[in-house]
Formats: sequence, C-alpha cells, structure tokens
Amino acid sequence: MTETPQTPPAGQPGVRYKKATVERPETTVIDGKPSTRMVRETVWVPVPPRDWDEIIRRGATTVAVLVTILAALGTAASVGGLLATRLLHPGVAYAVGAVFTASWLVCLGIEHIERVDADRAARARFAGWVMLLMGMASVISYGHEKEQLAAGVVGSGLDLAAKGLWWLILGLDRVKLAPGVAHWVAEREQEMAGRYLLGMRLRRLNRRSGQLQTGAEFQAAEAILAQARGHELPAAPVSGQADAVSVPVSGQAADISGQAPEPPAPAPGPAAPAAAPPPAAPAPPPSPVPSAETSEDSPEPSGQAGEEPPTSTVLPMAPSIRQIVIQAVADNDAISDDELLAKVREVHGDRPKLPETVARYRRQALKRKAG
Repeated sequence: MTETPQTPPAGQPGVRYKKATVERPETTVIDGKPSTRMVRETVWVPVPPRDWDEIIRRGATTVAVLVTILAALGTAASVGGLLATRLLHPGVAYAVGAVFTASWLVCLGIEHIERVDADRAARARFAGWVMLLMGMASVISYGHEKEQLAAGVVGSGLDLAAKGLWWLILGLDRVKLAPGVAHWVAEREQEMAGRYLLGMRLRRLNRRSGQLQTGAEFQAAEAILAQARGHELPAAPVSGQADAVSVPVSGQAADISGQAPEPPAPAPGPAAPAAAPPPAAPAPPPSPVPSAETSEDSPEPSGQAGEEPPTSTVLPMAPSIRQIVIQAVADNDAISDDELLAKVREVHGDRPKLPETVARYRRQALKRKAG
C-alpha cells in the first residue's frame, strides 16, 4: 500500500505523527544549465512526547503568580486601611500598602540570582523574611484595630503562602554545589567582575580627561609642561672624577681631568739646610670641567673658564588672561579690543569665547581703575 499525505506512515509504535509543510529544493537541468526551485510538500513528522515536568512547572508558576497578586492586593488593602485612618491620604495609603509584598519579592529574586554564593544569598533571604514579617504584622494590626483579630491573622498568611510557593518553585533550580565547584565558580565571577569594574573605571577616567582637556587651565598647564620638557638639561656626572675632555685653549688642546694639576716648581731661593726639606706649595683647586656637550656646542674663548650650566629647570608660570588684560589697561586705558586679543593670543593662543572673556576682564579693569 502506497503511503499518502492523508495516511500516517507506519512508524515506531507509540509515536504520534502530525502533518507539516516543508520546502525542498528541486533542480531541473536543460542543456547542461541547472535551475533550482523550492517545492512545498506535506509530510508526516513525529511528535515528541510531552514534557510533564515542564508542564507542571509552568502550571505551578502560573498559580504562584495569581496567589502573589491576590496576596499583594489583600496586604495593600489592609496596610492602606490602617494608614488611611491614622496618617495618610487614602490614595497614598493604599499605594504604599504594596511596598511590603514588592520588597520581599525583590529579595526573593536576588536570593535566586545569588544562589551560588551562600553569603550573598543569605543577606537577601534575611531581608526578604524581615519584609514579610513587617507586612504580616501590619495586617494583624489592622485586624486588631477593627476588632477582627482572627481575620487579621488569616489575612497575614496570604503573603506567607505566596512566598512559600515561590520558594518551592525557585528551589527547583537550586543545586548545592561541591566546595571545589563553588570555589571555581566564585573565581570566574571575580575575574568577570574585575574586568567590568576596570572597564567602568577607565571609561569614567577617559570621560573626565576629555572634560578637562576642553578647559583653559588644562591647556595652559600642558603648554607649561611642554615648555619645561624642551628646556631640560643633561644630568651632572655622579662620580667624583669626570672624563677627560679636550678644550681648545690658546690654540692648543689641553687635557683636562678631574685630578688636580701638578703645582709649578718653586722658584730658586737661598739654600736651605739639608735636614729641613722645603715645604710643598699648596695645590691650587681644580678648575671646573665643562661637559662634553657644552664644549662641542659653544666653545669658550681663549683664557676664560667655562660657566657652570644652570641646575634649576623651574620656569616662571605664564600670566593669566586676567592679569594680561589688567596690566594692559593699567598701562593704556584706551587700548582697543583687537590689541588686547592680540596680547592674550601671544601667550595663551586662540580658544573658544576668548573675545567675551577679554571684554569681561577689560570692564572689570576699567571699573577698578576708575574707582
């Protein structure tokens, strides 16, 4: 018997089949040139068995959601009635009544997320029970005020039932890890958290740096530092003796070293006794040794000692825009705005809103001079 789309195939016993429309390619070749088109056809495909675990889980989740909504409404009505008669406007009181239920729901969700780390999950669990007990106490207080203590106790159990259902449902995914596995998971979380925090810190620093670079003070500081780096001098020799350097003196090359030169022979005088040798003349102090770079770049004139290079690289800070404007107005109060701008641009360069800044400082300087 030929199988048709109207009759299911004789497959494995106990397996259900259903019709499905699929597309398959069909190629036609004429004169060696293929042409492919998609053809639709109806086939029978096996139906997987039902996952009753997933069905029951979805049903339990749906029931838990309905119970939570009803419990939230009951708690909000009780807490709202208690606050409306004592403290708040009825509209605000009934809106505030849902805070306790919403709080323990959030704590329950955080506890589920942190189920791998027992310490962080314990904090969320403790906070959730505190919120639940506060909501239950509020409902019992409302029943006591209405002289219906039994109704208040029963109403307080609504939130307890809802929290219990969610605790059971979320417990389906709660697996107790072995100590080694939990430690491995914690290390991976720390690595990812460290990368995330480092990325956030770098983004914050880059954003702050971009904001500072647009300021006039940052640009002035960069200019001063660049000028200081351009005037840096080579470090002085640390050792007690300097290398021998040839410096032209009176047309001859003199070998200068860090050692003191030999003193000149004493002039001949009257003969002294043989037992008392003549005292040695004191050695003159060694002359300063210029560095090799100084002797090559700027040779000294004959018969003059080289000057020591300055050791300080601190440069004076450029005057601010306000100081330039005040000094220029003090020298000539009839100076024009263009001349003032030219003076400022010579020191600080051009920047946005510079004309407005110069004009404002000029008005202040004129007021000060007139006063």
